[in-house]
Amino acid sequence: MVDMIDTWFFAAFCLGLLTAGAIFRVLRTKSRHDRFLAATVAITTGSAAGLVLSVAMGTLVVLDATIIIALLCYAALIGLAKSPGGAGA
Repeated sequence: MVDMIDTWFFAAFCLGLLTAGAIFRVLRTKSRHDRFLAATVAITTGSAAGLVLSVAMGTLVVLDATIIIALLCYAALIGLAKSPGGAGA
């Protein structure tokens, strides 16, 4: 039997690459607004990758960890935006 690529793992890998690209954009851009937008995209695509990986592995542990990490990242992002000199200033 020929080993085939699992579609769910491939989708998680592709979303992981998109997340890495967004994180690269966070590190390389000059504008503060672009950084916050890229961070939001990175969190969202990373969460989608975690969801797809959870489906691929058939376990809810990955999904629970993804939800907790996403909530913490969004809370930190909102805190940074509201701080003096943040994106809202």
